[in-house]
Amino acid sequence: MKSHYQILIIGGGTAGIMTAAQFIKQKNLKDIAIIEPASTHFYQPAWTLVGAGTYDFDSTAKPMADVIPKDAVWIKDRATGFEPENNLVHTKNSGDITYDY
Repeated sequence: MKSHYQILIIGGGTAGIMTAAQFIKQKNLKDIAIIEPASTHFYQPAWTLVGAGTYDFDSTAKPMADVIPKDAVWIKDRATGFEPENNLVHTKNSGDITYDY
């Protein structure tokens, strides 16, 4: 696994997934990684509809592998520390990962 990416996104929630997808689509960037430990992605904006009883909770879940953009690298790990002055993220199992942005 690489230890440096042009863009490193922490979190594979809706915001992280959409940010990666937009960089890939609009800027044609290919050196993007997302650090996310979960195997399941929950579309949390739909949870308000679940709470209202108009949407099924199970329908908010998809395998993370299905929602990570195909041109992004999924680092299935947990960020444990940040050194923004060094463009560095510490992870639980993958070691230190550096980034440009």
